[in-house]
Amino acid sequence: MKKIKINTCQLIVALCLFVLSSCDENNDPELLFEDTPTVRIEKSIAELKTALQGSENGWKTTYFTDDSELGGFTFLFDFISDSEVIMDSDFGTPDVSATSLYDITLGSTVKLTFTTKNVIHQLSDSNNFPDDDLRGQGYKGSFEFLYFKTEGDDILFKSNRDRDIIIRFSKASKEDWTSLTSLNKTMLETNIPKNPLKSVFRNITLESGGKTTLYGFSFNEARRFATVTAISKDAVKTDLSFGIAPKPTGFVVSPAIEIENVVLEEFIYNLDDDEFVAEVDGVKITLSYADELSFLLPFYDFGNESRGNNNMRLYRTNLPNSDLSSENFINFYKEWEAHFTATQSGRTVTRVYLYNLETVDNSFVQVRYLSSGRSFSLNFKFTYTVTENATGNKIYKLTETVPVNTTRRAGILPLLDFLFRDSGFYVQKMVDFNANQNTLGIIPVDDTTMLAQWYDF
Repeated sequence: MKKIKINTCQLIVALCLFVLSSCDENNDPELLFEDTPTVRIEKSIAELKTALQGSENGWKTTYFTDDSELGGFTFLFDFISDSEVIMDSDFGTPDVSATSLYDITLGSTVKLTFTTKNVIHQLSDSNNFPDDDLRGQGYKGSFEFLYFKTEGDDILFKSNRDRDIIIRFSKASKEDWTSLTSLNKTMLETNIPKNPLKSVFRNITLESGGKTTLYGFSFNEARRFATVTAISKDAVKTDLSFGIAPKPTGFVVSPAIEIENVVLEEFIYNLDDDEFVAEVDGVKITLSYADELSFLLPFYDFGNESRGNNNMRLYRTNLPNSDLSSENFINFYKEWEAHFTATQSGRTVTRVYLYNLETVDNSFVQVRYLSSGRSFSLNFKFTYTVTENATGNKIYKLTETVPVNTTRRAGILPLLDFLFRDSGFYVQKMVDFNANQNTLGIIPVDDTTMLAQWYDF
């Protein structure tokens, strides 16, 4: 076997050359960005400030804080400097003559914060709530928005309170600052709520694929939220409830309504027909009044109530503050009370009852009143008949049997005319009074603006 001789001097020279070559190489990590993280953050903050101040007429956004129980609130922002902003809104008590402060900082991401009080803070104030059920929660808004991204000219943020909520800033116009919020308020206060001079039956009709589905519609103006539940028994979707944000031309909803992969979210108001319509790709949703019933009312077995409660008291004469009677009926009732007092030497009505509804010949209206601190009552006997309209709703017609001639009759006559009307009444079950009693509404067939709430016992 041949031996290989290694020259020690040659080996040392080769090793030195390798070491010198290695020292010439740059093994530092390669930068992925041109700037350091600190510089990039400062640039992002500066760019956002420039963008916010760069819109000539500021920005507008509609902010749905929790569309499972609240609606949307529109704001206008004009960022007039690196730290000052002017606001307007269709919510709360805005003051467009006042400036407040804002800042853009780094939190978990670049964050826009409205640092001093303005109308946006009324949306996040837990002591400012629409009703007792949201006491301590308020309107669930935020005054801190996390910068998300841009889409075209729009800037998108996420609410710092709920990061699933996207808040889109779009460029406002000069006209927005003169009319947007006032027109929104008019729509919210005048057109979206139920008109007290119109039918108590206001429903949503869904037309899709040749099928029509009917939904009840109840709007909570303080919350800007609509409860929309199916009346049609064959409804595919039984609940379409949504938050509402008013617009000058109608309203938008959130969550959007999706029907057979068609998304509807904007309703346009038709002044001539006093209705709101959303229509996309052959799917149409209409919110309108119904003077004639084309659907079945929640059933109440008048005179045959399963709990045996076949007497009724007018709800208003016990708990007027929670009365669900229509405004038109309440106005009628107050006028009748005043009429009774004026024509009966200062006497006052205290209670109104319907008794013995399970009988065919012993039912009567009882009116109780006070005279000189003492309680008196008058009874007016009636019979009633039951018929059914084409839709299947029962109609109850009360007829006075023997008119009671009394000096008090002139004072009671407006109520008797209401009850003993020729058209009769629809009757619908309403909310439970308690575990053992119902409340119900009676609605004149010839005047569906009048709903009188009663409870049975």
